[in-house]
Amino acid sequence: MTNEDVLEELTEIKAFCGKEHLEAIEYVIDVFEKLKKEGVDKPLDTDFTKLKNCE
Repeated sequence: MTNEDVLEELTEIKAFCGKEHLEAIEYVIDVFEKLKKEGVDKPLDTDFTKLKNCE
């Protein structure tokens, strides 16, 4: 599963989730959007120690 897949699913879930869960869903969406922007397409397969911003 890629970030794009996750973002699509989370956006769908967000439409149906209760107000008490909305902040958490929005946070996760923000995290995946940042990963996507940084070029991390598959976070579970990524060695984050090799990323330039992890120093």
